[in-house]
Amino acid sequence: MKKLTIIMTMGFLATLFGCGQNKSNNTTTGNSETPPITKPVDNITATKDQSERRAKSEDFCKSKNIPIYKNPNSLFVDAEENVTIRKKDEVVDRAIALCYLELKSEHADKKILADFDKKYNVMAKLTANEKEFALSDNPTQQQMTDANWRAESYHVMLWALGYIEALKYPNEVCNVADDVKHLFSRTEKEFRENSKLRTKIEILDQADLILRLDWACVNARVKNETAPGGLDKSVVYERHYSLNWLIKFMNQDWDKVTTDT
Repeated sequence: MKKLTIIMTMGFLATLFGCGQNKSNNTTTGNSETPPITKPVDNITATKDQSERRAKSEDFCKSKNIPIYKNPNSLFVDAEENVTIRKKDEVVDRAIALCYLELKSEHADKKILADFDKKYNVMAKLTANEKEFALSDNPTQQQMTDANWRAESYHVMLWALGYIEALKYPNEVCNVADDVKHLFSRTEKEFRENSKLRTKIEILDQADLILRLDWACVNARVKNETAPGGLDKSVVYERHYSLNWLIKFMNQDWDKVTTDT
């Protein structure tokens, strides 16, 4: 794919060319090891909102010829009453951090990265693992690949903050050039103030759907089949990771998020 080229002057974006990430669909983002195939089967009595959300997601899957999980007592996102989504400022900080990681993974010039850090106070927003990568002069190829895939997580954060109207069907990577402009065209204060965090219901709807899409991708992998419905399994994984963080799945910090299916 084309490289993302950035020319930044006086601490703001002047010109942005290209679109896309330096990705390989043969690599699963976030971990060098293969993620768990599945979690132990739950045996729960679903609430009304859980059942309705599942039914809506399954209807979507059927429309795309994507297999659905059959056990009626398992594989649910938490009920609305038990979920507290991340606060807007948390999501804004995460979006800024993820955008920076993507830029570094594209071998952006050191001055561009330094200006970005200064403009958006990036280092204060990175996790310990991310800061290690950000400060490294010689990151590993796996670190670069993982950071590159974070463009998909940044895309989810932009959606959660209202900058992107909808999360499209995850069969291809996002347009990085367009996404980066949402941040670079604003100061940190403007980006934060213009953000409008989506409702818990909107975020849970997407979390439920991506749970089922990821289950279908994992199911296909176990059977040594291609992902169904033309899904890009790596985009699905990254979206699942991000949405689980947004709904505080098992109250896990960013670097520890799991994507159980």
